[in-house]
Amino acid sequence: MRTGHELHDRNSQLFNLFNKIHIRSTTLAEKAIRVQNVVKKRFAAQLATKKTCANMSGTFCVMKIIQHSKKGVDPKSLKQMTGFNRQKVHKILYKLFKHGEIRIDSGGVYSGVKEGGIEKNVPSLRQS
Repeated sequence: MRTGHELHDRNSQLFNLFNKIHIRSTTLAEKAIRVQNVVKKRFAAQLATKKTCANMSGTFCVMKIIQHSKKGVDPKSLKQMTGFNRQKVHKILYKLFKHGEIRIDSGGVYSGVKEGGIEKNVPSLRQS
């Protein structure tokens, strides 16, 4: 009978050790995921800007994206593509709409009016 109790105690100790290891590894994995999400949020705008708008002004970049889209682009997609904040995207869209370079379609989608008109018609918006 004594050996049965000793065996049960050893199994309990192994089980407890396994549970502690499992809990700690799960906690560590959760912390790693949180750190990964913070890093993605912090650097996503910089990475997206470098890919989409390398060596371009913000207005020119947004205009090119809208001109190359067939169905038009919504402001949320522009924000993701360029990495600009919401306010900057809306100011650029307002400026382009005011100068007649883009139009607003149904559903808040922006599409181009003229092909390549930004360089010719609006001297203040030229790429530097």
